[in-house]
Amino acid sequence: MLFPQPSSSLSIALLISSLLPWFGLVGASLVPCNQTEECEATLGTGSMCGEGGLCTNTFYNGGCLKSVLPDWNKTRICNSQDPPEAEALGYCIQSPMGYTEVRLAARTWESANLMAWILQIVLSEMLDIPTSIETGLPEVNMNFYDAQSGNEFWKAVASPDLVEMSFSAQVGDCVQSTHDPNNYQGCFHVYPELWPDDLSKKLEFEGVEPFQDNGLMGENAMFMPKFALEQHPSLGTYIGLRGQKNRRKIAETFKRPTRWAQYCREVSLTSCAESDPIAQRAPETEEEEISFFVEGLYSGHFRHTEESNCDKYPASCTGHYVDFGCEWPSYSQQQAHHLDIAFAFEGPEANGGYPHQEAVQIWAAANATKSPVAMYWWNPEPLPELYIGTDAEFTRILFPAPTQECVDHRVDHHLLCEPEATIEEKMGDPMGVCDTYPRALKIGMSTGLVLISEDPSVDEEFWSPAHEVASSFRVDNLQMDQIFKYWHQRSSDPGNFDPRAGVCQWVGENLELLQAFIPASHPRVVKEVDTHGESLFKAALAIAIMAAVLVSVSIAITFTKRKTKVIYYAQSEFLFLIQVGMLLAVGSAVTWSLSPSSVTCGLTIWLTNIGYVLQLVPLWIRISAINQLAASGKQMQRVRLNIWKLYAVVAAAASLVAVFLLVWTLVDPPQEQFQYKLTDLVTPAGDTVVQAFDYCGSENDFWYFVQMGWKGAVLIPACLIAFLTLRVKEDLNDTRSLAVMLFIRIFFLIASLCAGLLMQEANAASDLMGCWSLLISLDTILSLAVYILPKFWDSGENLEAEPLPDVFVHTTVALLDITGFTAWSSVREPVQVFQLLEQLFQNFDQIAQENGVYKVETVRESYVAATGIPKPQSDHAVLMARFVGQCMKKMPKYLRKLEIQFGPDTSDMSLRAGLHSGPVTGGFLKGKGSRFQLFGDTVSTAFLIQRYSVSGRIHLSEETAALLVKAGRKPWVMEREDMVNTVEKGELKTYWLIKGGQFSGLDYQDCSVFAASSVAGSSDADGEEELESLQRWIEWNVEVFKGILKQILARRAALLRGSSELFSKASTDISAGSTMPLEEVKEIIELPKFDRKAARRQRENDDVEVPEDVVQQLRLFITEVADLYNNDNPFHNFAHASYVVMAMTKYLNRIIAATEVDLGDNEERFRSSVQAALHDHTYGIASDPLTHFACLFSALIHDADHPGVPNDQLVKENETAARRYQNRSVAEQKSFDMGIDLLNEDRFEALRATICVSPREVSRFRALVVNSVMATDLGDKELKALRNGRWEKAFSNFGSDSSTTETFSGDEEKQSPVPKTLEAVNRKATIVIEHLIQAADVAHMSQHWMIYRKWNERLFREIYKAYREGRAENSPADGWYKGEIGFFDFYIIPLSQKLSDCGVFGPTSAENLNYARNNRNMWVKEGEAITAEMLAKVEREYMEDEPLLAGEVMGEIP
Repeated sequence: MLFPQPSSSLSIALLISSLLPWFGLVGASLVPCNQTEECEATLGTGSMCGEGGLCTNTFYNGGCLKSVLPDWNKTRICNSQDPPEAEALGYCIQSPMGYTEVRLAARTWESANLMAWILQIVLSEMLDIPTSIETGLPEVNMNFYDAQSGNEFWKAVASPDLVEMSFSAQVGDCVQSTHDPNNYQGCFHVYPELWPDDLSKKLEFEGVEPFQDNGLMGENAMFMPKFALEQHPSLGTYIGLRGQKNRRKIAETFKRPTRWAQYCREVSLTSCAESDPIAQRAPETEEEEISFFVEGLYSGHFRHTEESNCDKYPASCTGHYVDFGCEWPSYSQQQAHHLDIAFAFEGPEANGGYPHQEAVQIWAAANATKSPVAMYWWNPEPLPELYIGTDAEFTRILFPAPTQECVDHRVDHHLLCEPEATIEEKMGDPMGVCDTYPRALKIGMSTGLVLISEDPSVDEEFWSPAHEVASSFRVDNLQMDQIFKYWHQRSSDPGNFDPRAGVCQWVGENLELLQAFIPASHPRVVKEVDTHGESLFKAALAIAIMAAVLVSVSIAITFTKRKTKVIYYAQSEFLFLIQVGMLLAVGSAVTWSLSPSSVTCGLTIWLTNIGYVLQLVPLWIRISAINQLAASGKQMQRVRLNIWKLYAVVAAAASLVAVFLLVWTLVDPPQEQFQYKLTDLVTPAGDTVVQAFDYCGSENDFWYFVQMGWKGAVLIPACLIAFLTLRVKEDLNDTRSLAVMLFIRIFFLIASLCAGLLMQEANAASDLMGCWSLLISLDTILSLAVYILPKFWDSGENLEAEPLPDVFVHTTVALLDITGFTAWSSVREPVQVFQLLEQLFQNFDQIAQENGVYKVETVRESYVAATGIPKPQSDHAVLMARFVGQCMKKMPKYLRKLEIQFGPDTSDMSLRAGLHSGPVTGGFLKGKGSRFQLFGDTVSTAFLIQRYSVSGRIHLSEETAALLVKAGRKPWVMEREDMVNTVEKGELKTYWLIKGGQFSGLDYQDCSVFAASSVAGSSDADGEEELESLQRWIEWNVEVFKGILKQILARRAALLRGSSELFSKASTDISAGSTMPLEEVKEIIELPKFDRKAARRQRENDDVEVPEDVVQQLRLFITEVADLYNNDNPFHNFAHASYVVMAMTKYLNRIIAATEVDLGDNEERFRSSVQAALHDHTYGIASDPLTHFACLFSALIHDADHPGVPNDQLVKENETAARRYQNRSVAEQKSFDMGIDLLNEDRFEALRATICVSPREVSRFRALVVNSVMATDLGDKELKALRNGRWEKAFSNFGSDSSTTETFSGDEEKQSPVPKTLEAVNRKATIVIEHLIQAADVAHMSQHWMIYRKWNERLFREIYKAYREGRAENSPADGWYKGEIGFFDFYIIPLSQKLSDCGVFGPTSAENLNYARNNRNMWVKEGEAITAEMLAKVEREYMEDEPLLAGEVMGEIP
């Protein structure tokens, strides 16, 4: 027996119930188990007791044929619907022939799915072709090998226009195109069963081959049970049904079926409270209430209704008819209407029909109660086969014989379900009332099946037979009925596993029939043939090794004899290049003769090409030099190559070839390839053998032709030149031996090319490897014998070498210093400082290389270079001036590009340079880290000249200026008006490099670093520059926020163990009704708890990317925010917002995140405990990317639409906003609402869905933004007092209450308390975040002095502007000096002290505090003068009636 068999007394009703998906009995395994032995006893060997206590599909483990045929040893092929572990467990294997997966369509009726399963078995198990089943829904799996025996066929979806097949014609491989469950597109290659009605009137579909018969004949018809016909024989034809005379008979015979709940409610005398012959009890579930039949509980009931009362309605009484639902074609209503048959169509669907599962129940109820029923049904289908031989057997009611004319006049069944169609349209033509007839069912195939079966990019031996098999595949009705029978003979799992077992049993018994569909020479198996043990490869390897030994010996002899005359005149460096090249080449000969692998193949091409570069390029250079000597009539002179030029040319050529090889290796790497040959050999298992011959190769032969091409491009001209130089005296320049070696090289190149072409044609790539190995080795041996070895026989006497100089008399030294760098770097992270210098100096290196300038070193932000070293350069001053000028010219361009990476004020830095000419001493100081260094007064003077230069200028010493004038570059030089007074050298006369007058004369004493970079007083930026600067700010913000979004996604992926819920599926709303933001301020915001596992996994998700549509929405949002700002404000503008974002980013980055701590190789448990402690130590602020994002978002919007005056002025002016927000934090609340409302617009839905995926995250995000933006109101005394109180409450127990805190001992010098309770952590986090944004909002006061000066002047200008416009009572100058001191003493320094004390910044906690104190001390000293200067400047501008363009702020930022 194939499987455990059921008893022969199986209840038909039980089988019927198994076909009822209404009760959920179909769709997944229903066989309960406690252990695997029970499953094997019930379902067969291979079934296991799986999760949930249900048995798995027997065929999941190994396949169908392996289960039913004892001699079948092949394991089924894995498909894309198998779980990943299936292959690892040995349940399936990958296709040994590498066939592309074929996808078959599932349908909503059984015969189509059984056809698909048969075809899947044939393809997967007999032909090794991966095959899967497409249901149209990613969550529905009907694969024959599904571990849970899934069979939810009623859910299968397929377009009537066969869009899925057209799609497969486009993509070919469905597996690569159907992964996204949120945007799923069905895709299949084969439609195993198509009814003519499915095709409608459309004969051609895009991407679909002409339909073929699948062997089945399909037919719809009207049926009644056999017992009903025996009772009423006249009902067997339409004649006994039609007309008024038969109306009563129909009405009394065909009663209306009754649902269980309806029976209890309207028929049962006890409302089913007591058991009766019909219902054992009342229904308990919704499914039971609407059921027509439930085995053992409700046998069904048929009753007369008002409509069937012929005594009352003799002319209109009707009997009940069970018709198809809307999804199936039926012509019963057309027949009943025009033949005057008294049938009523009163089912629940729009056409009066019944769903499939309810119709099955009604027939079962009719059988159980022996009540006649008239029903429309079809064949082939398992239900009629189930009742064969019973008194409920399906018996056909005959109608007029079908004719073509009748068929042409049938109604379109879709109209029956159209509510707007008229009765005439629904009933159709009276000519269409004939009976149905059997029609051939079709199989459909996509043109994509041909594409994947006979892919021209694949060797023909590996073409899949899938298309041929599908084209010839046939199963007839008797065979399908036999499968139904096998199915019904089982009772283990009738709706899920049993149909699979029936299919498998039939396949096992009809294997010979199915093998007739398999093309000749299939299935196939690949057998690798090892040719590398043959004599060709053995000989090649032996000769290659011999050649390598000869070359190695010649290198040793050349080194030993390098000072003899012959070697000296031949130049040992030249010979070494050629010999090293030969050694590399014979190395490739060795690897050519070895068995191919990715390593040996890649190594071979590198050794071959670099080896021949080192040989051929020096030969070409030498023969060219000899030819030039001969052409100039100097045949009696020796050729002496410039070794450095030789090295340079060889290095350049090698670099070009290396680039070519690198591209080759990356794009199309050489690796083990196979040539295949289909043979007549057959394995014992019946597989046809395909022999595989391995060789080294790439997918495209283009690379090998390029390789041959560049060798020919060097050799052919060299050989022509060699022929012309044969007249040069041999004993001086070894001309003839050189020529002979070149002729040998060209011969072997041609031989290699011919061998490649011939063996390619003969399909013998494997033998080609051995042939090429022999040719390379012979080429090397003959070249050695002709050119190298003769030089050892009489090498002559030794010669002495010359020493190198170490003094450079004529040089120019330059120093380039980046001005504004100190202030810029004070607001950046150390890594950003190094990255900027690295990128800038790399650009300077490139300019230096292009101009022949030697880079000496870099000292902090200064770049030191020299000309005239290490080789003399007569125009060294000109070269250096050109180099420095180009650096000065390109510096702004470089910095503008870097703004997106490093922030919007990066482009405000500039260069100042100093040049001096004179002698220097240079050389390498030996020792650790040795490098070339310069010494002498020239270097010191160059440093001095640079020191007294100014930003944006090139300062020249008198010596350098004189050299430029002498070189004819007088227009480049302009004398400096004043003398430079130095401590080291007294007064110096110096010059400016102006390069065509592009620099105007400026007094260096008025051009300090700050003045050069200050916004105040700078020239007006035109509109285009403002727009460009604004755009750079926007792009910088986009990069910052995109980086945080990426962290959010990585964190989310770590928490969710995947990416399926990385984005919110529902629309995310972050609004909060009509409440004022100030009313939403919370004392405690709950941050996420520390998750050890997520922290560990977060590092594994660093490669997650932000979707492009989210990035575009982010860019648009930031652009809109920038537009919200009043950029006419000198201070409260988008530039200020960007600086607050920058400061906030710096503060947050300096907080130690628990996920970022590096504990080396410490145990995971220790790591987790330390990370958890760090999380609490920093109050969880840096552990949550969403918190990070909310802080930066707050910084971005906090001053949106700021009016340029304080809140108290808005209250005085009775602004609309002031009234709306009840005179509290007016500007801040307005900015918050504008920013949140903008983000909440529909066009930013994807951005919101990325930021937050749950209501909890939305709530946390909004709370953080509310608290942060409201915290920037520094003028509200009530808010300030509340914050101070909350700070005191959060941090009052520092070090005093051991019950609530513990000490994190990561820093021995300064220990900080770590709160133990979650509420304490969140309280501290909330108040610290508010203080962070306060510090960021006034960050300029605790940064470098120049940064403070810049923003201080901007704020002064803004308040002065308000004063001039009548929006401020007093001039800001009146109390500016003392006001700044007070602000330092009572706000800035205490704020910095708080942030230092709370300890979240670790070792850098005191940085802000130190800057604040230093700035306060400087202001005390210079503040009064600075205030007077600022006042005079702005008053002068207003007096001159020059508009104060605050927009210039957007153009220049130091």
